Amino acid sequence: MDASRANADETQLARARLSYERRDWADARLAYSRVGNRAAMSAEDVDRESRCAWWLGDTPASIATGEELVHRLEDAGRNREAAMVSLRLGLQWALRGDLAIHAGWYAKARRLLAALPVGPEHGYLRYVTAMLVTDDTGMPEDAEAAASVLRGMERTFGSRALGAFALVLSAQAKILRGDGDAGFDLLDEAMLPVVTGEVDPFWGGDIYCTVIHLTGQIGDFGRMRAWTDALDAWSSELSQTFSYAGIVRVHRLELLVAEGRWDEAAAELGPASNSIADTDTWVAGHGFAELGHVLRLRGRRDEAAEAYARARRAGVDPEPGPALLAAAEGRRSEAVDAVRAAIASRPPVQRLALLLPAVELALDAGQHDAARGFAAALAADADRLGAAGAQAWAWHARALLELHAARPDAAADAARAAADLYRSQHLQYGLARAHEVLGRAETALDRRQDAAADVAIALAIFRRLGATSDVARLQAAAGARGVGPLTPREAQVLALVLGGASNRATADALFLSEATVRRHLANIFTKVGVSSRTAAAAWAREQGIEPVRVDAPHGPSAR
Repeated sequence: MDASRANADETQLARARLSYERRDWADARLAYSRVGNRAAMSAEDVDRESRCAWWLGDTPASIATGEELVHRLEDAGRNREAAMVSLRLGLQWALRGDLAIHAGWYAKARRLLAALPVGPEHGYLRYVTAMLVTDDTGMPEDAEAAASVLRGMERTFGSRALGAFALVLSAQAKILRGDGDAGFDLLDEAMLPVVTGEVDPFWGGDIYCTVIHLTGQIGDFGRMRAWTDALDAWSSELSQTFSYAGIVRVHRLELLVAEGRWDEAAAELGPASNSIADTDTWVAGHGFAELGHVLRLRGRRDEAAEAYARARRAGVDPEPGPALLAAAEGRRSEAVDAVRAAIASRPPVQRLALLLPAVELALDAGQHDAARGFAAALAADADRLGAAGAQAWAWHARALLELHAARPDAAADAARAAADLYRSQHLQYGLARAHEVLGRAETALDRRQDAAADVAIALAIFRRLGATSDVARLQAAAGARGVGPLTPREAQVLALVLGGASNRATADALFLSEATVRRHLANIFTKVGVSSRTAAAAWAREQGIEPVRVDAPHGPSAR
C-alpha cells in the first residue's frame, strides 16, 4: 500500500478512536467505514466498530462486525476475549429470536473456555446458562446454585459485574419461591454497578429487561412501571438510538394498555414493535401480541388475528388472544384446548396470565371441572408469588366459580377483592370486568340498586376504553328479559337489531357465531309473525324494547 493511503487510514483511525471516546457513535462509525485496509485496524478497533453499530441501533451490522472480531481474536490465540465476544453475540442473537444461532455462540464460548483456567469469563457463561435453565423451567434451583458460584468468583476476581449477576439470580430464585420483597431488594442492589458503569451496557440493559418482563408476568405492574422508568433513565443517558430506547417505548405502551390508554397504545404499538424487530424480536413479538389484545377487545377481529400472527412470526406465543378469538366465533371447545396446550407448555410464572382466561373459557364451554382446575392452579401460583396483579386474577376466577355455583355472597366478596387489587394496580379492563361480575352477584342477591351501580361503573370503563363488544354485551344483559313469546336471548338479539347492528356485529356483541344469530332471527320471525328485519324492529318498538347500539370500530389500523 502506498504511503498516502496508509496515512489516510491512520487519520481515519485516529478520528474514529477520538469520536468513540466522545460517544459520537455516528462519526466514529463513519470514520471506521473509511479505513481502506481493515488489516490496519486492531482488534480493539473492530470491537469499537461493532459497538458503534449497536449504539446506533443497527444490530445486524453489530453482529457481523462482532463475528469478524471473534475470528481475529481466535486466530491470535486470545481465546478469553474471543469467548466474551461470543457470549455477547449469543445474547444479541437470542434477543433477535434465533435460538439456534444463539445456542451455537454460547457453545463456542464454552469450547473456547474449556481448556483455560477459570476466570471471570467463566462466570458470564455460568450466568447465561443458569438464566436459560431458569427461564425454561421456572424452577429456582439452578439460579440459586449459580448465584453461589458467582459470589465466590466476584470475591476471587474482584468483578462487580459477576456480583450483579449473582444478585439477579438470587433475586429471581427468591421471587419464584414467593419472597418477592426480598427478591426485588436484591434486584435494586444488583443495579448499583449497572448505573455506575461497572457492567457492560450489553449486559446491564438485559438485566433491566429481564426484571421488567418478570414483573409483567407475575402481575406486579407497580414494579414494572418503576423498572421501566429506571431503564428509560439509564438508556437515555447513554444513547437515543440504540435498541433499549425502542424497547423502553414498547414496555411503556404495554403499561398504557393495562392503564386503559388504548387509543395511544393502538396507534403506536405496531410502529414501535416494528422499529425493534431486527434488534429485539422477542420484545417486538410481545408488542404485537399486546396490540392484538386491544384490537380484539375493540371488535376488530381480522386486524387482531394479523397482530397475533406477527407475534407468532417473532417467536412469541400470543395466547390466550387467539383462543379468545375462537371462542367469540363460537368455537368454545377448540378455544379451551388451545389455552390448555399453552398452559402445559409454559413454566408456572409464564402461565399465570393464561389461567384466568382459561377459567372463563372453560365455564363458557361447560367444562366445569377444567375451570376449577385452572382456578386452583391460579390461586396456588398467586399465593406463592404474592404479586397484586396475580392475586387479582385469582380472586376474579374465584368470583366466577362462586357465581356459577350459585353462591352469590361468596362471589360478591371475591369480586370486591379483585376490584380492589385491580384498582391498586391501575388495571382498567380488569377493574371493569370485576365490577361486571359484582353486578351479577348483587343481582342474584336482589340488591338491585348496588347491582345497577356496579354495572354502570363497568359500562363507563368499557365505553372509555372503546371495548365495543363488552359495551353491547353489558347493555343487552342489563335489560335482558323475555318479551312476549321471545326468550331473553332472542330479546337481546332483537334489541341489537333495533339498534342497527348487522348479524356480524350482533354476533360479536353477544359472543355468538353468525349462524347462531341467524337461527335466533328465524325463531323471532316465526314467533312474532313477521318475515323481515324491518318488520321485526317495528314489532320490537311496539313492545317497548330499548335499542342497543354497538359503536363502530375506530382507531388506526394495525397494518
